Amino acid sequence: MISTCRPWHELSLIERQARAAQHGGQPTWDLSEALLRGLPTSTGRVEFSAEAYPDPQGERELRRRIAARENAKYGLSLNEDHIVVTHGATEALFLLAHTFLDPGDRVAVQAPSFLFYREILENLGAGVVPLNAESDSARPARMRLLHSPSNPDGLVLAEGALSLHAEAAGADGALLVLDQVYDELIVGGARPREDQTLLDGGHVVKVNSVSKAFGCPGVRVGWITTAPAVAEVLTGVAERLRMGPSLVAQQAAAGLLEQPVDRNLPLLAERRAIAVEALSTLDVFEAAEPPAGGLFLWLKLADPNAGAQQFCDRALAEAGVRLMPGLGFWQGTDDRVRLSFGAVPEYLGAAFDRLRRLTVPPRRYGAGLTTACGSA
Repeated sequence: MISTCRPWHELSLIERQARAAQHGGQPTWDLSEALLRGLPTSTGRVEFSAEAYPDPQGERELRRRIAARENAKYGLSLNEDHIVVTHGATEALFLLAHTFLDPGDRVAVQAPSFLFYREILENLGAGVVPLNAESDSARPARMRLLHSPSNPDGLVLAEGALSLHAEAAGADGALLVLDQVYDELIVGGARPREDQTLLDGGHVVKVNSVSKAFGCPGVRVGWITTAPAVAEVLTGVAERLRMGPSLVAQQAAAGLLEQPVDRNLPLLAERRAIAVEALSTLDVFEAAEPPAGGLFLWLKLADPNAGAQQFCDRALAEAGVRLMPGLGFWQGTDDRVRLSFGAVPEYLGAAFDRLRRLTVPPRRYGAGLTTACGSA
């Protein structure tokens, strides 16, 4: 067997958890169902010609719809030339790193963060440091990576923060990457405004996808928003990596993008309220204000001696509730747990009932609690 110099052949903690739960603990979002029920019948028909390769930048009509949605959300003046369609946000991040980084370059990443950021970057030979430690080094980073709303803690960039980060990145000749995959799931507060000149200056790129806002992670369509000159460079690199994104997936994404911006916010706010109310009856976590955005609560265990990894293992094995321990994220700690409230209300209620029983000593558990009920 061919050896590998890095451990990226090992399955991630997320996938190992899913397999341990026999995929019964997958997030039970119905955001996609809620959206698809509202689509006109004609949108469900996928019409395309398979005789030609896709445009490596993405089909023009899809890019127009993406640009229009970005304009509606942020008051921008984008057109299709500002957009590069990718095979999900993950490919977008890989494409940016592959294009603009050399082995040995440093990337400053907002922490805590989704573990794949570090793994994508380090797998390409870059070094990753926390964003708040960047000023401690005399050697500036070639790339800075922000995520807002952030995963796992749901924080949203303050008004004007993006401009400050862009100014600092521009002074160092660095590329500022902003991952916004949760930007249509901001329940607690307004979406920060943006400045068109930040994108047109060529030092800022944004990444998004249909996975989170629409509850459609199986439709592997994401995109990069940036200055047209940068988009042209990325398109040339993307063509040599994978020719073009799937036409079928692009047609599905185009249908989803017809839906109004923030359509699912009332549904998400209701589920967040259910989770916050249920948490008030649990003493295993410290009380905390819910974050402004995302699908998650980033909770601290009340017992300083309790390990999050051990707690999450028990939750899955003994109660059938799938939670993510803090160590499953880059710069996460073993006193934190990420809890998703994106599930349908009946699943949320059942999951919290099981978590209440989990707080009692293990000897009081019954055999009936080992049945998986999905993710909380």
